[in-house]
Amino acid sequence: MNFNREISMIKVLDKTFGILEEIIKATPHPMGPMALAEALELNRATCSRILKMLLDSGYIIQVSRQAGYVAGPRILTLNNMAMFQSKLMKKALPVIDRAAEAVQDSVLISQVYAGERYVLYLKNCNPERTIHLGAPSFNDIYETATGVLEMAYRTPAEQLAHYDAFPRKNTVLPEFRIREKVTSELEKIKKKGMYCSPKGDQGIFAFPVFSNRRFIASLGCSIPFSKYTPEHIVEIKRIVGGAAEEISASLTTIDSIG
Repeated sequence: MNFNREISMIKVLDKTFGILEEIIKATPHPMGPMALAEALELNRATCSRILKMLLDSGYIIQVSRQAGYVAGPRILTLNNMAMFQSKLMKKALPVIDRAAEAVQDSVLISQVYAGERYVLYLKNCNPERTIHLGAPSFNDIYETATGVLEMAYRTPAEQLAHYDAFPRKNTVLPEFRIREKVTSELEKIKKKGMYCSPKGDQGIFAFPVFSNRRFIASLGCSIPFSKYTPEHIVEIKRIVGGAAEEISASLTTIDSIG
């Protein structure tokens, strides 16, 4: 792809997002193509081409030829997803902070997208441990407690697809060294409702976070291996597992509609 073509694509994207933003701001009131072209100082033909693309893709709905367009189901779904993520973080952060302070170690919340594990937030309260997140996401699903816990709530096809795509089979957690056992081991984790295991110089834990009984994230904890004792394991399960339940309860509605 040459430089001029890249610049041209960026300009089209900028115009497309501009049109979407104007329509979303005006919804539920429709916005016509002429008003959009004037507001964004666009050529009418360019504006019409972008509107057709957005209409065909389900991002907008044409109310009528005269009235114009409103936000469609696809963009409203994306907006609702963004709002839910914001609600998740608002509810989870103070609970995670309290849990990390209670165990005096690190607690995090993560989600898996497109083969990468994203750490949404991490709180470390162990002054003897320094934890740096060098990137927003990591290709370490089958090496981590939060990664395998999320896989436990995926379909067998997804579980194996992620496993087959994983580049370092020799570094996966011990239960997952044999491909034929991956789905059965994940089913055990799901039935148990949590995961814990020693891993090198640490002990790792993960607990599920739900919204209306739907898995949405993993709450993880890591402690030095010296503290990975039966008594402390029980304490981690009580505190961090309880934190996951508290977050889940705050994201669950009592009544559903529709």
